[in-house]
Amino acid sequence: MRRHVGTGTGTCLTGCAALTALPLAYRTWPAIPYGAVPALASAALLLWVAVRWPRSRDRLAGPLALVGGLSLITTAASDPPSEPWGPVWRLAEMAMLLMLLAVVARWAPLRQAVIAAVVAGVAVATWTLPLMPEPSVLPLAGAAAFWTLPVLGAAVVGGYPRLVEIRRRRLVVETRRSQQLELAQDLHDFVAHDISGIVAQAQAARFVAASDPGQALPALERIERAGLNALASMDRTVRMLHEAHGDTLTRRDTPTHAAPPPQQASTLPAPPPVSAPPPEPLPGVDQLPTLIARFTAAGATEARLTMPPATPETLSRATSSTAYRMVVEALTNVRRHAPGAARVDVTLTPAIGNLTAHPVVPTLEIEVINDAGTATATAFSALRHRRGRAGHGGRGLTSLRARVQATGGTLTYGPHKGGWQIRAVLPQTHPLPPEAT
Repeated sequence: MRRHVGTGTGTCLTGCAALTALPLAYRTWPAIPYGAVPALASAALLLWVAVRWPRSRDRLAGPLALVGGLSLITTAASDPPSEPWGPVWRLAEMAMLLMLLAVVARWAPLRQAVIAAVVAGVAVATWTLPLMPEPSVLPLAGAAAFWTLPVLGAAVVGGYPRLVEIRRRRLVVETRRSQQLELAQDLHDFVAHDISGIVAQAQAARFVAASDPGQALPALERIERAGLNALASMDRTVRMLHEAHGDTLTRRDTPTHAAPPPQQASTLPAPPPVSAPPPEPLPGVDQLPTLIARFTAAGATEARLTMPPATPETLSRATSSTAYRMVVEALTNVRRHAPGAARVDVTLTPAIGNLTAHPVVPTLEIEVINDAGTATATAFSALRHRRGRAGHGGRGLTSLRARVQATGGTLTYGPHKGGWQIRAVLPQTHPLPPEAT
């Protein structure tokens, strides 16, 4: 394909050069009608573009620059015609140059398109200058400015779709990047939480296996549950990716219906269509009790939840999911960086936001506080040291703060009475009723 396009381009260039060289070689240029040579060259180039479309559109910049140069030579070296109909050839040439310029502005490579557009644009803007009866500066500038307008119009006609296509491609890249970041955040928030629980349970089982082998079996059961939760989180993330690309997931165990015989096709009803399972909603604050129970059962740290019963109904889906992610991130950090903590308090408290705002915005304060604990286990201290050297963590709280801010809330964290505190203030859709608080 490239060889054919290159051959067509070479043929077009050769034809344009021949149209210029033959009149000069045989000294017949004055006998040719004014502007006939560049007009025929433009017509030949336009015909080549139409015949070889769409392969010719990417290779048009070079031939257009050559034809524009030929037009400039005609403007500078040819004597203007004396007949009233003399500029007809040149007028037709300008129309074809503008069409070719629009094609180049749309499809040609950027650098080549700029060069060809400058040459062709100058040729169109200056073609009337030899026809001016009184070549003074002001009339020449006015004529050039007037014929610059169709050049700009052709550039806009071809350049605007090009700009829209560039923006579309950039938007696709940004969207894919956003999806990748969302996937990474989901893996960090949900899968990493369960995996850290598996690691903690495996290490605890290793420590107690030698002294009390009977305690290893409950630890293995908890490891199994945490692994199933991690697989469920991974499956939910993969399903979200398929749905984002418009694909449907088909289960291998879905029964297939064999086609009935031809004689029974008109009597048997068609099997019902098998629809894909509905997408699972992201977990919210209504699942915090289950999360707290799993965390307490998976290790030695006790977690306690304080939350008004009507809290889930006061939050939007996005805000509720963000609150759940915050608690998951806090518990995961406790398990990773404070394995000796004895207690974690998770508190959700309704509050009033900015009192100077009108109307007053109801908010929900979420606090996750862990104590200092004993932190005397040598094995756990060695584990934390190895994780610090391996570069684990560091992005969770930063990403969580960006997610909280996206919902209109704030996030703060830092040391608290020897332990650690994470506090978020999230907007509520509507406040809690007084009896619920």
